Amino acid sequence: MQFQVILGSLLGDARLVGRPHLRRMRIAHRATRRDYVWWKYDRLAMFVMDPPMEHDGLMAFETVPHPIFDDLARLFRGAGGMGHARRDAIAKLVRPLGLAVWLADVERLELRAREFSPEQREVALAS
Repeated sequence: MQFQVILGSLLGDARLVGRPHLRRMRIAHRATRRDYVWWKYDRLAMFVMDPPMEHDGLMAFETVPHPIFDDLARLFRGAGGMGHARRDAIAKLVRPLGLAVWLADVERLELRAREFSPEQREVALAS
């Protein structure tokens, strides 16, 4: 599940920051999307030291450095390790939850897990 949240976030608004072997992911959204930021934080808490903070109209947090972010940086090219994704590689990795996070990041849909049926939750979290 965490991998899909990470992948969907990187396809959306998240950014990889830091040098190789110290790379981490930064998640930031408008403060009005506070609940969504906390939803992501709850799912990625094992990768995060500090909870989201509001600053200059943004709610943001960063993960700790982890080798997975170096691996994922290879799938993306451009400024800050992001930009054009290697779509062939990404397509093989993304699952429904990753796609939903991506679409939620770009505000094409809103994730409201409490409104999922038990079957929908199972499908969304089976990644």
